[in-house]
Amino acid sequence: MDEVLLPYLQATSEAEKQRCLDELLLVHASPVVRNTLRERLGIHVSLAGSNSRHPEAEDLHHEILTKIVELLRELDASSEPTNIRNFRRYVGRVSTNACHDYLRRKSPARARLKNNLRDLLTRHPDFALWKVDEDWFAGFAKESATKSVISALQHSEIEARLDNFQSQGFPGENLKQLPLSRFVAELFQWLGGAVELNLLVNLVARLLGVKDHPPESLDDEGRRYLEARLRETTLSTDLRLDAKDTLTRLWQAVQHLPPKQRDTFCFSFTDQGGEDLFSLLIDAEVTSLQEIALALERSEAELTELWAVMPLDRQAIAIELMATPPQVSKWRFRAVERLEREMFPRRNTD
Repeated sequence: MDEVLLPYLQATSEAEKQRCLDELLLVHASPVVRNTLRERLGIHVSLAGSNSRHPEAEDLHHEILTKIVELLRELDASSEPTNIRNFRRYVGRVSTNACHDYLRRKSPARARLKNNLRDLLTRHPDFALWKVDEDWFAGFAKESATKSVISALQHSEIEARLDNFQSQGFPGENLKQLPLSRFVAELFQWLGGAVELNLLVNLVARLLGVKDHPPESLDDEGRRYLEARLRETTLSTDLRLDAKDTLTRLWQAVQHLPPKQRDTFCFSFTDQGGEDLFSLLIDAEVTSLQEIALALERSEAELTELWAVMPLDRQAIAIELMATPPQVSKWRFRAVERLEREMFPRRNTD
Protein backbone atom coordinates (compact mmCIF):
# COMPACT_ATOMS: atom_id res chain seq x y z
CA MET A 1 0.00 0.00 0.00
CA ASP A 2 1.18 3.50 -0.81
CA GLU A 3 2.44 5.21 2.35
CA VAL A 4 0.69 8.48 1.48
CA LEU A 5 -2.62 6.75 2.30
CA LEU A 6 -1.60 5.66 5.80
CA PRO A 7 -2.31 8.94 7.68
CA TYR A 8 -5.84 9.00 6.25
CA LEU A 9 -6.56 5.33 6.96
CA GLN A 10 -5.05 5.46 10.46
CA ALA A 11 -6.67 8.73 11.58
CA THR A 12 -8.74 8.23 14.75
CA SER A 13 -10.91 11.35 14.70
CA GLU A 14 -13.23 12.65 12.00
CA ALA A 15 -11.47 16.02 11.98
CA GLU A 16 -8.08 14.40 11.50
CA LYS A 17 -9.45 12.12 8.79
CA GLN A 18 -10.92 15.11 6.93
CA ARG A 19 -7.61 16.98 7.15
CA CYS A 20 -5.76 13.98 5.71
CA LEU A 21 -8.37 13.60 2.98
CA ASP A 22 -7.99 17.25 2.00
CA GLU A 23 -4.23 16.81 1.80
CA LEU A 24 -4.57 13.73 -0.40
CA LEU A 25 -6.82 15.62 -2.78
CA LEU A 26 -4.96 18.92 -2.93
CA VAL A 27 -1.36 17.70 -2.81
CA HIS A 28 -1.48 14.31 -4.51
CA ALA A 29 -4.67 13.92 -6.57
CA SER A 30 -5.51 17.32 -8.03
CA PRO A 31 -2.15 17.88 -9.84
CA VAL A 32 -2.49 14.48 -11.51
CA VAL A 33 -6.09 15.20 -12.53
CA ARG A 34 -5.15 18.60 -13.98
CA ASN A 35 -2.23 17.16 -15.96
CA THR A 36 -4.41 14.36 -17.31
CA LEU A 37 -7.06 16.82 -18.46
CA ARG A 38 -4.43 18.81 -20.35
CA GLU A 39 -2.74 15.75 -21.87
CA ARG A 40 -5.88 13.84 -22.84
CA LEU A 41 -8.30 16.63 -23.67
CA GLY A 42 -6.21 19.76 -24.10
CA ILE A 43 -8.20 21.69 -21.50
CA HIS A 44 -6.77 23.71 -18.64
CA VAL A 45 -8.00 23.83 -15.06
CA SER A 46 -6.44 26.22 -12.56
CA LEU A 47 -5.04 25.28 -9.16
CA ALA A 48 -8.43 26.25 -7.73
CA GLY A 49 -10.13 23.80 -10.09
CA SER A 50 -11.76 26.43 -12.29
CA ASN A 51 -11.84 27.59 -15.88
CA SER A 52 -14.06 30.62 -16.43
CA ARG A 53 -14.06 30.21 -20.21
CA HIS A 54 -15.03 26.55 -20.23
CA PRO A 55 -17.26 25.45 -17.33
CA GLU A 56 -17.27 21.81 -18.52
CA ALA A 57 -13.58 21.60 -17.60
CA GLU A 58 -14.37 22.58 -14.03
CA ASP A 59 -17.26 20.10 -13.94
CA LEU A 60 -15.06 17.24 -15.15
CA HIS A 61 -12.32 18.11 -12.65
CA HIS A 62 -14.89 18.09 -9.85
CA GLU A 63 -16.42 14.85 -11.11
CA ILE A 64 -13.07 13.04 -11.03
CA LEU A 65 -12.17 14.30 -7.55
CA THR A 66 -15.61 13.29 -6.30
CA LYS A 67 -14.99 9.81 -7.63
CA ILE A 68 -11.62 9.72 -5.84
CA VAL A 69 -13.31 10.77 -2.56
CA GLU A 70 -15.89 8.01 -2.95
CA LEU A 71 -13.16 5.44 -3.58
CA LEU A 72 -11.19 6.62 -0.53
CA ARG A 73 -14.31 6.47 1.65
CA GLU A 74 -14.97 2.93 0.46
CA LEU A 75 -11.34 2.04 1.12
CA ASP A 76 -11.55 3.42 4.66
CA ALA A 77 -14.75 1.46 5.38
CA SER A 78 -13.44 -1.81 3.96
CA SER A 79 -11.86 -4.47 6.12
CA GLU A 80 -9.96 -5.87 3.14
CA PRO A 81 -6.32 -4.79 2.66
CA THR A 82 -5.82 -2.28 -0.15
CA ASN A 83 -3.75 -3.03 -3.23
CA ILE A 84 -3.14 0.63 -4.14
CA ARG A 85 0.64 0.68 -4.24
CA ASN A 86 0.95 4.01 -6.09
CA PHE A 87 -1.83 6.47 -5.30
CA ARG A 88 -0.85 9.01 -7.95
CA ARG A 89 -0.80 6.36 -10.65
CA TYR A 90 -4.17 5.14 -9.40
CA VAL A 91 -5.57 8.68 -9.69
CA GLY A 92 -4.08 8.88 -13.18
CA ARG A 93 -5.97 5.76 -14.26
CA VAL A 94 -9.25 7.06 -12.84
CA SER A 95 -8.69 10.43 -14.56
CA THR A 96 -7.81 8.82 -17.88
CA ASN A 97 -10.93 6.64 -17.78
CA ALA A 98 -13.04 9.71 -17.04
CA CYS A 99 -11.49 11.51 -20.02
CA HIS A 100 -12.22 8.54 -22.26
CA ASP A 101 -15.84 8.55 -21.08
CA TYR A 102 -16.03 12.27 -21.79
CA LEU A 103 -14.67 11.81 -25.31
CA ARG A 104 -17.13 9.01 -25.98
CA ARG A 105 -20.01 11.29 -24.97
CA LYS A 106 -18.73 14.28 -26.94
CA SER A 107 -17.19 12.47 -29.93
CA PRO A 108 -19.33 9.39 -30.67
CA ALA A 109 -18.12 8.98 -34.27
CA ARG A 110 -14.46 8.94 -33.25
CA ALA A 111 -15.26 6.62 -30.35
CA ARG A 112 -16.99 4.18 -32.74
CA LEU A 113 -13.98 4.29 -35.06
CA LYS A 114 -11.61 3.57 -32.16
CA ASN A 115 -13.76 0.63 -31.04
CA ASN A 116 -13.82 -0.75 -34.60
CA LEU A 117 -10.04 -0.47 -34.83
CA ARG A 118 -9.58 -2.16 -31.46
CA ASP A 119 -11.80 -5.02 -32.58
CA LEU A 120 -9.93 -5.40 -35.89
CA LEU A 121 -6.50 -5.28 -34.27
CA THR A 122 -7.52 -7.87 -31.67
CA ARG A 123 -9.15 -10.47 -33.92
CA HIS A 124 -7.18 -10.17 -37.19
CA PRO A 125 -4.22 -12.60 -37.24
CA ASP A 126 -1.96 -10.15 -39.09
CA PHE A 127 -2.37 -7.37 -36.52
CA ALA A 128 -1.59 -6.93 -32.83
CA LEU A 129 -2.49 -4.56 -30.03
CA TRP A 130 -0.30 -4.34 -26.95
CA LYS A 131 0.20 -2.11 -23.93
CA VAL A 132 3.35 -0.39 -22.70
CA ASP A 133 2.87 1.26 -19.31
CA GLU A 134 -0.36 3.26 -19.75
CA ASP A 135 -0.35 3.51 -23.57
CA TRP A 136 -1.64 1.14 -26.25
CA PHE A 137 0.31 0.42 -29.45
CA ALA A 138 -0.75 -1.20 -32.70
CA GLY A 139 1.05 -2.75 -35.66
CA PHE A 140 1.65 -5.95 -37.54
CA ALA A 141 1.66 -9.04 -35.32
CA LYS A 142 5.32 -9.69 -36.08
CA GLU A 143 6.19 -6.27 -34.65
CA SER A 144 4.59 -6.87 -31.26
CA ALA A 145 7.42 -9.18 -30.24
CA THR A 146 10.08 -6.52 -30.77
CA LYS A 147 7.81 -3.66 -29.67
CA SER A 148 9.58 -1.41 -32.16
CA VAL A 149 7.47 1.71 -32.42
CA ILE A 150 7.59 4.95 -34.35
CA SER A 151 9.36 7.59 -32.30
CA ALA A 152 7.70 10.80 -31.16
CA LEU A 153 10.06 12.68 -33.48
CA GLN A 154 8.20 11.24 -36.48
CA HIS A 155 4.65 12.17 -35.50
CA SER A 156 4.60 15.63 -37.09
CA GLU A 157 6.30 14.33 -40.22
CA ILE A 158 3.74 11.53 -40.55
CA GLU A 159 0.76 13.85 -40.33
CA ALA A 160 2.37 16.26 -42.81
CA ARG A 161 2.82 13.46 -45.38
CA LEU A 162 -0.61 11.88 -44.95
CA ASP A 163 -1.94 13.25 -48.24
CA ASN A 164 0.92 11.51 -50.05
CA PHE A 165 -0.15 8.18 -48.55
CA GLN A 166 -3.64 8.58 -49.98
CA SER A 167 -2.57 9.78 -53.43
CA GLN A 168 0.16 7.16 -53.85
CA GLY A 169 -1.50 4.17 -52.22
CA PHE A 170 -5.10 4.62 -53.32
CA PRO A 171 -5.19 6.80 -56.45
CA GLY A 172 -8.75 7.45 -57.53
CA GLU A 173 -10.25 5.15 -54.88
CA ASN A 174 -12.88 6.03 -52.30
CA LEU A 175 -11.23 5.19 -48.97
CA LYS A 176 -14.59 4.85 -47.23
CA GLN A 177 -15.46 1.90 -49.49
CA LEU A 178 -12.29 -0.07 -48.75
CA PRO A 179 -12.22 -2.95 -46.25
CA LEU A 180 -10.85 -1.58 -43.00
CA SER A 181 -8.35 -4.46 -42.77
CA ARG A 182 -6.77 -3.58 -46.14
CA PHE A 183 -6.73 0.09 -45.29
CA VAL A 184 -5.01 -0.48 -41.94
CA ALA A 185 -2.50 -2.95 -43.45
CA GLU A 186 -1.50 -0.42 -46.11
CA LEU A 187 -1.18 2.28 -43.46
CA PHE A 188 1.07 0.11 -41.25
CA GLN A 189 3.19 -0.72 -44.30
CA TRP A 190 3.52 2.95 -45.19
CA LEU A 191 4.35 3.92 -41.58
CA GLY A 192 7.11 1.35 -41.45
CA GLY A 193 6.55 0.48 -37.80
CA ALA A 194 4.07 0.13 -34.98
CA VAL A 195 2.26 3.24 -33.76
CA GLU A 196 0.43 4.43 -30.66
CA LEU A 197 -3.26 3.59 -30.91
CA ASN A 198 -4.47 7.15 -30.46
CA LEU A 199 -2.28 8.38 -33.31
CA LEU A 200 -3.58 5.55 -35.50
CA VAL A 201 -7.15 6.61 -34.73
CA ASN A 202 -6.30 10.20 -35.61
CA LEU A 203 -4.73 9.22 -38.93
CA VAL A 204 -7.59 6.93 -39.95
CA ALA A 205 -10.20 9.49 -38.85
CA ARG A 206 -8.55 12.18 -40.95
CA LEU A 207 -8.25 9.95 -44.02
CA LEU A 208 -11.83 8.70 -43.78
CA GLY A 209 -13.28 12.09 -42.92
CA VAL A 210 -14.62 10.93 -39.54
CA LYS A 211 -15.53 14.08 -37.63
CA ASP A 212 -17.35 15.06 -34.50
CA HIS A 213 -18.21 18.51 -33.25
CA PRO A 214 -16.86 18.72 -29.68
CA PRO A 215 -16.86 21.93 -27.66
CA GLU A 216 -14.25 24.49 -28.72
CA SER A 217 -12.29 23.84 -25.53
CA LEU A 218 -11.27 20.36 -26.66
CA ASP A 219 -8.42 19.44 -28.94
CA ASP A 220 -7.99 16.06 -30.62
CA GLU A 221 -6.08 13.57 -28.48
CA GLY A 222 -3.47 13.43 -31.21
CA ARG A 223 -2.46 17.01 -30.50
CA ARG A 224 -0.73 15.86 -27.36
CA TYR A 225 2.00 14.11 -29.36
CA LEU A 226 5.06 16.31 -29.24
CA GLU A 227 8.48 15.97 -30.69
CA ALA A 228 11.51 15.88 -28.38
CA ARG A 229 11.84 19.12 -26.45
CA LEU A 230 14.85 21.35 -26.64
CA ARG A 231 17.39 20.60 -23.93
CA GLU A 232 16.79 21.91 -20.43
CA THR A 233 18.36 25.27 -19.67
CA THR A 234 19.77 26.60 -16.46
CA LEU A 235 17.00 29.17 -16.41
CA SER A 236 14.16 26.66 -16.02
CA THR A 237 16.21 24.71 -13.47
CA ASP A 238 17.18 27.65 -11.28
CA LEU A 239 13.95 29.60 -11.19
CA ARG A 240 11.79 29.01 -8.13
CA LEU A 241 8.60 28.78 -10.13
CA ASP A 242 6.35 28.51 -7.10
CA ALA A 243 7.23 32.10 -6.14
CA LYS A 244 4.89 34.71 -7.54
CA ASP A 245 7.46 37.50 -7.41
CA THR A 246 9.93 35.45 -9.45
CA LEU A 247 7.31 34.66 -12.06
CA THR A 248 6.35 38.33 -12.17
CA ARG A 249 9.94 39.34 -12.85
CA LEU A 250 10.26 36.62 -15.48
CA TRP A 251 7.12 37.74 -17.30
CA GLN A 252 8.28 41.37 -17.28
CA ALA A 253 11.64 40.33 -18.71
CA VAL A 254 10.05 38.12 -21.36
CA GLN A 255 7.96 41.03 -22.62
CA HIS A 256 11.14 43.04 -23.25
CA LEU A 257 12.60 40.38 -25.55
CA PRO A 258 12.57 40.86 -29.34
CA PRO A 259 9.31 39.35 -30.71
CA LYS A 260 10.85 36.19 -32.24
CA GLN A 261 12.88 35.43 -29.13
CA ARG A 262 9.89 36.20 -26.91
CA ASP A 263 7.54 33.90 -28.80
CA THR A 264 10.08 31.08 -29.08
CA PHE A 265 10.76 31.15 -25.35
CA CYS A 266 7.08 31.33 -24.39
CA PHE A 267 5.97 28.50 -26.67
CA SER A 268 8.81 26.10 -25.78
CA PHE A 269 9.23 26.75 -22.05
CA THR A 270 8.46 24.01 -19.52
CA ASP A 271 9.45 23.74 -15.89
CA GLN A 272 10.72 20.61 -14.15
CA GLY A 273 7.16 19.60 -13.34
CA GLY A 274 6.14 19.74 -17.00
CA GLU A 275 4.04 22.92 -16.72
CA ASP A 276 4.06 25.38 -19.59
CA LEU A 277 4.71 29.10 -19.06
CA PHE A 278 1.13 30.30 -19.59
CA SER A 279 -0.24 27.85 -17.01
CA LEU A 280 2.33 28.93 -14.44
CA LEU A 281 1.63 32.63 -15.00
CA ILE A 282 -2.16 32.30 -14.92
CA ASP A 283 -2.25 29.90 -11.95
CA ALA A 284 -0.05 32.30 -9.94
CA GLU A 285 -2.34 35.19 -10.97
CA VAL A 286 0.62 37.07 -12.41
CA THR A 287 -1.32 37.87 -15.57
CA SER A 288 -4.35 36.77 -17.57
CA LEU A 289 -4.81 35.07 -20.92
CA GLN A 290 -6.14 38.33 -22.33
CA GLU A 291 -3.00 40.21 -21.22
CA ILE A 292 -0.72 37.48 -22.59
CA ALA A 293 -2.53 37.62 -25.93
CA LEU A 294 -2.06 41.39 -26.03
CA ALA A 295 1.65 41.10 -25.18
CA LEU A 296 2.22 38.44 -27.85
CA GLU A 297 0.12 40.34 -30.41
CA ARG A 298 -2.32 37.51 -30.98
CA SER A 299 -6.03 37.02 -30.51
CA GLU A 300 -7.23 35.05 -27.49
CA ALA A 301 -8.58 32.36 -29.83
CA GLU A 302 -5.18 31.96 -31.53
CA LEU A 303 -3.39 31.88 -28.20
CA THR A 304 -5.82 29.34 -26.72
CA GLU A 305 -5.15 27.01 -29.64
CA LEU A 306 -1.40 27.30 -29.12
CA TRP A 307 -1.72 26.91 -25.35
CA ALA A 308 -3.48 23.58 -25.74
CA VAL A 309 -0.38 22.01 -27.31
CA MET A 310 2.37 23.80 -25.37
CA PRO A 311 5.24 23.29 -24.91
CA LEU A 312 5.83 23.31 -28.68
CA ASP A 313 8.77 21.54 -30.27
CA ARG A 314 11.27 23.29 -32.52
CA GLN A 315 9.57 22.24 -35.75
CA ALA A 316 6.14 23.40 -34.60
CA ILE A 317 7.54 26.78 -33.53
CA ALA A 318 9.27 27.12 -36.89
CA ILE A 319 5.95 26.59 -38.65
CA GLU A 320 4.15 29.02 -36.34
CA LEU A 321 6.77 31.75 -36.82
CA MET A 322 7.34 30.97 -40.53
CA ALA A 323 11.02 30.29 -39.90
CA THR A 324 13.49 27.42 -40.00
CA PRO A 325 14.33 25.10 -37.07
CA PRO A 326 17.92 26.46 -36.88
CA GLN A 327 16.53 29.98 -36.56
CA VAL A 328 14.28 28.81 -33.74
CA SER A 329 17.26 27.28 -31.92
CA LYS A 330 19.17 30.55 -32.28
CA TRP A 331 16.25 32.61 -30.97
CA ARG A 332 15.77 30.31 -27.99
CA PHE A 333 19.46 30.38 -27.11
CA ARG A 334 19.57 34.16 -27.27
CA ALA A 335 16.34 34.51 -25.28
CA VAL A 336 17.58 32.25 -22.49
CA GLU A 337 20.95 34.00 -22.45
CA ARG A 338 19.32 37.42 -22.17
CA LEU A 339 16.82 36.32 -19.52
CA GLU A 340 19.56 34.75 -17.42
CA ARG A 341 21.49 38.00 -17.48
CA GLU A 342 18.42 39.93 -16.35
CA MET A 343 17.15 37.41 -13.80
CA PHE A 344 20.54 36.46 -12.32
CA PRO A 345 22.89 39.46 -12.81
CA ARG A 346 25.34 38.41 -10.08
CA ARG A 347 25.95 35.02 -11.65
CA ASN A 348 26.95 36.69 -14.90
CA THR A 349 29.41 39.09 -13.26
CA ASP A 350 31.24 36.49 -11.17
